[in-house]
Amino acid sequence: MFRSQRVRSVFLTGVLVISILAGAGCQKSTRSKETATSQSESKETTVTQSESSETVAASSSSESTEKQESSSEIKETTKPTSDESSEDEKLKQDALKLAEELGVKEEELHGKYDLFIKYTDCINQNTDLGFIEDYVLHLFPVLADHLKPEDESFFFSRLSNLKAVYGESATRSAGEYHIDDNMILMNELGDTTECFANYDTMYHELMHFIDHSVGTYRSHVYYTGKQFAHGEELTDQEWGGEYVSLEEHFIVEGGADYYTGKYYRKAIDGYLAASFLSGIEWVYGAETVDRLFFNSDSTMEYIRLLQDAGIPDQKIVDSIVSFNYETNNRYDAPENSVRFEDILIDLYESKKDTGWKDDKVFMQILNEIHAWTLSLAEYPFTHEELNSLLLDTQALEKKSQNVMDQIDQRTSQELIHFFKLILLDGKPYLSETLFTSDEFDRTEPTTLIVEYDFDQEKVISYKYYVPDYPKWIN
Repeated sequence: MFRSQRVRSVFLTGVLVISILAGAGCQKSTRSKETATSQSESKETTVTQSESSETVAASSSSESTEKQESSSEIKETTKPTSDESSEDEKLKQDALKLAEELGVKEEELHGKYDLFIKYTDCINQNTDLGFIEDYVLHLFPVLADHLKPEDESFFFSRLSNLKAVYGESATRSAGEYHIDDNMILMNELGDTTECFANYDTMYHELMHFIDHSVGTYRSHVYYTGKQFAHGEELTDQEWGGEYVSLEEHFIVEGGADYYTGKYYRKAIDGYLAASFLSGIEWVYGAETVDRLFFNSDSTMEYIRLLQDAGIPDQKIVDSIVSFNYETNNRYDAPENSVRFEDILIDLYESKKDTGWKDDKVFMQILNEIHAWTLSLAEYPFTHEELNSLLLDTQALEKKSQNVMDQIDQRTSQELIHFFKLILLDGKPYLSETLFTSDEFDRTEPTTLIVEYDFDQEKVISYKYYVPDYPKWIN
């Protein structure tokens, strides 16, 4: 489904609707936030099975590097004046005070104090956010990490027009984000009570909102048989010839699950392409995935990534068609199918070397994709050795049980599926969501995160994760 049309996601529960109001961006508001509530503190049980354990972080932001000046090359630096420092400190304190009043933790601000104040002002002025207002408020960490200064004006114009209502979904989807209308739909025919599944659905759809609100240029990509180009770049002669229209859908949906997993669920689940993006992060780093998803030209970004790896144009075309089909089989089946696993191996060999079979983390990702593949399952691999290397669902469930056997403080909750890989601050973990009680309990863990030695196949430490649920407004 094209970005200019609506994006659907299928989940276990209800559906949310967001629409556009007429109007420009937000101006400074002087009224107080009437719906401010204090959010409950995050409750996590961490058990360390070695003397040192890593802290699992909520987001995967790139580390900043500091340039050290050579002793032979002294540069003049402009130090902030005392007035500027005082003003920055006042801005910080104002933001922290506001955050405390709204139940937002300091670590959610990611140091973007001025942006947070603008963000809350805009939310305050949009009285039509309704029951998702607190969810939008706690979406700020994603915005802080990915909104570029040049996109602020467009983003705030979109935020000022965001609206959430319950309605009847045209499909069986739990949630739908309607791009042209800037609208999220929550299905009133499903479960609309507070629960982890609805928490998960809301953030998946809000990821679509952010994805389509951080850049204004969206144009179809066409393949003429000789080049990939946007429509405005094609000549009259090329328009008169044969061409293929391309628009990726798998990054749109897979990316929404991928970032919901990193920021809120703490597990990679849902669309298969989310694990594909984990593979890209493992090979290239988090910045490459950010560039693919939070980009108004994701299709061309994906094409360039594969071209730089030396992948032939026709295989790139076939991969887009194949991956869209696997993501949503309402798309046409590919004539020449390409598997996610094959593209990841091509990228790995281009960026690193041919030793992917010995990379236990990479093999974990390939196994997950293989076991989770549906529509493309009957299509052959380009790398034929995968037929004997990859594990199926039953084997991964057995492997997950071996991990669970090393958890010395178990709860009565079982894993919903097998463990999957998640990268948090660039470090690989195993994690999976847990079955929860029929009656919603805010203190109940929803995810088990395992720090794992992939080479030795040993648990180092683990954490039962409990989300900080935003306020649910019926």
